[in-house]
Amino acid sequence: MGFARFLAVRNCRRNFSRTVALGVVTAMLSLTLFGGSLVVLSLQNGLTRFQARLGADVLVLPKDAQADGGLEGVLVQGRPLHFYMDASRLAALSLLPGVASAAPQFFLTSANAGCCSVAVQLIGFDPATDFTIQPWIRESYADDVGDGDIVVGSGISVPEDKTLKFYNTPCRVVARLSPTGTGMDTAVYMNMTTIRAMMRRAAELDFAAFQGIEPEQAISAVLIRTAPDFSPEAVAEAIGAAYPDLSAKPAHGMVRSVEAGLGGVTGTVGVLLFFVWLLCVGLLALAFQMVFSERRREFAVLLISGARRSMLTRIALIEALIIASFGAAGGVFAGAFVLLPFAALLKDSFARPYLLPDASNIALLAAGALGVAVLSAALAALWTVRRMDVMLREDM
Repeated sequence: MGFARFLAVRNCRRNFSRTVALGVVTAMLSLTLFGGSLVVLSLQNGLTRFQARLGADVLVLPKDAQADGGLEGVLVQGRPLHFYMDASRLAALSLLPGVASAAPQFFLTSANAGCCSVAVQLIGFDPATDFTIQPWIRESYADDVGDGDIVVGSGISVPEDKTLKFYNTPCRVVARLSPTGTGMDTAVYMNMTTIRAMMRRAAELDFAAFQGIEPEQAISAVLIRTAPDFSPEAVAEAIGAAYPDLSAKPAHGMVRSVEAGLGGVTGTVGVLLFFVWLLCVGLLALAFQMVFSERRREFAVLLISGARRSMLTRIALIEALIIASFGAAGGVFAGAFVLLPFAALLKDSFARPYLLPDASNIALLAAGALGVAVLSAALAALWTVRRMDVMLREDM
């Protein structure tokens, strides 16, 4: 075995250009396997986290808000939006049969101007009734979010003085939330008193979008938890019948909509992975066949010198493993270098929840891609060795 390893290493060094060419094919295979698997897992991870963070059974918005993408546009795609309905609808909706609890949210968009530190989605919640945002905040901040306090998503940069300004209203950043892979990561959260004060200040600054709206009498959305004996579909249908100017939808409908789009992406990636695997294995098999065909005389001399056919098999397989190991490692490294730093760009391009897995799962993906690439190269080499053995028998 030692002599076979010596010859294999020597052949790889002596034919460096051939070694590099075969390594590049293996690198393409491992890069595609690792990158594709990472994308699929990140999409699935983002959907799971989004579903957990949504926390409501029924979502109620003004009917005209759906034209702009509604909550999916705000929460999934991170599009800054604002729309309003009369705050009295909260009390009315709370009294409907099947409504166990209802919590309002208030949306405001900051401006790309000197009065605001950054242009983002601002989301106000009522600490007394909220059941969606506060459990998330509790993971990183145990105190109450007071007046003038804000909590930022993981995608927002916080200055050293922990102060951000919106419509000339300075706010203290008290916590940063854990990532979700959705538009919620680029939003800023605060209580109703703070966000309504901002809206009044925006109107004073002559922003046309906020003129004529009384902040104390407005809300943007109502999130509902249904009673145990009521289905979200039935409650949403009852709200739609009672209030034609509102749009009520079961929350899982939005999740299913996101999941349907996700299925198309993951299905395409899966098909691509399969065909790239077939292509790379075929290229490796063809390349090994061409290489070993050129070395028929070399192997024949070894046989005449007393070497066993099993030694030739070991030499070929060791060469394939050496080349595949270095090539696959390079492909995984290249995939990590390209995909990990640009996760935010990928999330924007997919317009779907996209959340990278933790380091341990990424390491497992890398090891799996490396193993599959090396095994595929070994199988391609083994198939070629079998054919070479037949050719050598004919020569002898």
